[in-house]
Amino acid sequence: LAALLSACASTRFNPAPGAPGYPAHRGEVKVLQEFPRAGSYESVGIVIAYGVDLTDREDLIEALQSEAARRGANAIVLQGEVKMRSRGTSREKVLGAYALRLEP
Repeated sequence: LAALLSACASTRFNPAPGAPGYPAHRGEVKVLQEFPRAGSYESVGIVIAYGVDLTDREDLIEALQSEAARRGANAIVLQGEVKMRSRGTSREKVLGAYALRLEP
């Protein structure tokens, strides 16, 4: 059941203005609660994950990490908590994050 619910998570990516395209990141994508110190990262864009009402927070975070890695990021900064929104007769969960490339 967990695999089915995580498969229901989808993502959207909005590149940062002026950010070059990066090759996919193949390592770990760190999950941060706040931005690192200025000058220690480059903004790649914003990633938003959507899931069905039963999708848990961890599945949304995994979807964010996967999409961020695909776009070349090696970290995400979560933006708040999971939010619920209505779409017609159904409800969905939404979680957003900034995708970053941390300096080595």
